[in-house]
Amino acid sequence: MNVRIARNSGFCFGVKRAIKIALKTSEVNHEVVTLGPIIHNPQMVAKLESQNIFKVDNIKQIKGRPTIIRSHGVKKEILEELEKENIEIINATCPYVSKTQDYAKSLSEDGYNLIILGDSNHPEVQALRSYVDKKVIIVADADELEDKQFKKVGIISQTTRRVEDLQKLVKKLVPKCHEMRVINTICNATTIRQISTLDLAKESDIMIVVGGKNSSNTKMLAKICKSLVKTYHIETASEIDKMWFKDKQDIGLTAGASTPNWVIVEVYNKMLECVGNINKVDNIEDIPGFKEE
Repeated sequence: MNVRIARNSGFCFGVKRAIKIALKTSEVNHEVVTLGPIIHNPQMVAKLESQNIFKVDNIKQIKGRPTIIRSHGVKKEILEELEKENIEIINATCPYVSKTQDYAKSLSEDGYNLIILGDSNHPEVQALRSYVDKKVIIVADADELEDKQFKKVGIISQTTRRVEDLQKLVKKLVPKCHEMRVINTICNATTIRQISTLDLAKESDIMIVVGGKNSSNTKMLAKICKSLVKTYHIETASEIDKMWFKDKQDIGLTAGASTPNWVIVEVYNKMLECVGNINKVDNIEDIPGFKEE
């Protein structure tokens, strides 16, 4: 059995930054909280609890403790309420997400009807929506767009979407508007991971996608893989069934941008164990990588 990992699997810049901020904050505070999970990975959230970094679900649960704003950001009105309550705020919002919020605000102020490509229930999109005073249209894909004409349209995207989905939305809107401004707010790290995962899936008999079941970018990787090959989206090594690998030669492994290296290593070692290979690794760098042509 040949197991290879997709290039750039695991933590992205924004996630690394958020975790670093949280750990640094915990060094000078007895106990801190994150408003919502700091990243969409239950295993990392649980591990942070050992550093006295606890997740809370609403402002009432903060109880005066220093509060870390998660990588996805929070609604503008929540930030305002925290400031009103004199809560110490440590903002770990990904800079790319913050920039997208700025774009949303400026497009609206310039008179564009704002259309956001994304999941309306995702915290990043909910936070993004709060920076616009006017009505906003949110669609998960171009097919959800209502049949109407627009004078001025501004288009942005949740940072973890596919470029192809953004292109499809733009193409559908061109005949429906007089003026259009499109800002590609899809994170480059997301695009790189999707491309390398797609290339690996094309060369694999099966794909294992590792990451939080609530992680948007991880679910997108799984969706891409499933379009090509049998795919399993798991969070931990304990979910692996050795029967998945029966009669399989080329195995692909990829992980979302919020998946810790130690989880990826555990999954890889479990996969090796399933086929009787005892040559386990200690670091993600030791996992054979897939080399794109």
